[in-house]
Amino acid sequence: MNQSHPLPHQQPLLIRHFLAHQWTWGAVLLAAWFGLNVLVLATTTLMEVRRNGGTIPTWEPFCWEISSCLVLLLLIPIGLWLNDRWISRLGLKLGLLAHLLATLPFSFVHVTGMVAIRQLWYRLMGAHYDFGDWPVEFFYEYRKDAQAYLTLALVIAGYRFIARRLQGEASYLADSAESETNEPASPPERLLIKKLGREFLVQTAAIEWVEASGNYANLHIKGSVYPMRITMDKLEKLLPPNFARIHRSTIINLEQVQEITALDTGDYEIRLRNDQKLTLSRRYRERFKAMLSLS
Repeated sequence: MNQSHPLPHQQPLLIRHFLAHQWTWGAVLLAAWFGLNVLVLATTTLMEVRRNGGTIPTWEPFCWEISSCLVLLLLIPIGLWLNDRWISRLGLKLGLLAHLLATLPFSFVHVTGMVAIRQLWYRLMGAHYDFGDWPVEFFYEYRKDAQAYLTLALVIAGYRFIARRLQGEASYLADSAESETNEPASPPERLLIKKLGREFLVQTAAIEWVEASGNYANLHIKGSVYPMRITMDKLEKLLPPNFARIHRSTIINLEQVQEITALDTGDYEIRLRNDQKLTLSRRYRERFKAMLSLS
């Protein structure tokens, strides 16, 4: 088993950037995918209409595809939040059933949103948009929406799986035994990072900050991110006293604090030594100040 922390230095720069900015990469890739779909589908419609001797304004098929993709993109964050907060905790069978049932409200919101956008777009172009007979058209759209929902769910699950394989899935290595019902006698000094069949030991003190991500807590260490399947409440109790909760989704290493700035909202902004800026919410302010003075 390798001691120290070799992972950040062994990973190529592109992979390190990906692991440190997974949400940004995910958003960019989804936007690129949807943008390509809009271009291909809209131009295909234009080509088919004109090949059959018909005419259609160029903007019209782009309106159809953009309105659909825009609503889908807006629905993805909501779907992720629902999945991470509830559906993923139901188990495999109930989770699959929940996803199948979720295709109905997903389709309703998608259809309603895209029709509203199309009506507005057509009005601005001096035209009229008629969706048609709602029951018939909704059933037509639902078939496509259900397929789109399940495809997106698989793509996002695959994306998260690849990210976890690249960065390793962290678990803690306590110096003392821990049972399922009891907390460890003392905070662990090391973490066990599993990556592609290899194991690396890292020091707990090397963690700069932690952020919640669904069922995982993302550990930030020198520009790399390592997910640990654990709740933030449990992790907060597990970490040494020099770690403080500053938000319901954020824990920081007090030794990494560089600057604290008061905001007009009543919250505070904390800047770490690596220039990462985080928010100290009012809920944790007094406890944080007490811990900071003790440290």
